[in-house]
Amino acid sequence: MNPANARAHERVPLSVAVDLESEHNFYAGITNNISEGGLFVATAVPPPLGAVAEIHLTLPGEPNPFAIRGVVRWLRDAAQSNEDAPVGCGVQWLEMSRDAFNAIRAFVTQRDTLFVDTDDETT
Repeated sequence: MNPANARAHERVPLSVAVDLESEHNFYAGITNNISEGGLFVATAVPPPLGAVAEIHLTLPGEPNPFAIRGVVRWLRDAAQSNEDAPVGCGVQWLEMSRDAFNAIRAFVTQRDTLFVDTDDETT
């Protein structure tokens, strides 16, 4: 693995509608993945790099959305996108409630256990 591409937190797939509100704009998209450090939002028109936004995120199994502040750390434009890597933005968490953090951690941990190594070296 290239150390430059190493992630501080394990990312897991998540596909739910999400809203981002910056100081002057509203954005809507679909999450692509999530971690304890942030998430990727697939959206045709992402917020600009460095924008701080309030994210309204409802995790599977949670009755209400969490309001989480995050900052746009990177962008993927149309030229960089493909079927498996849509246009959008990577958001790093800045501020969230303890309940939101615990719910994200539980979701990531639960999803992480779904990935099972199916290689059987005895065959």
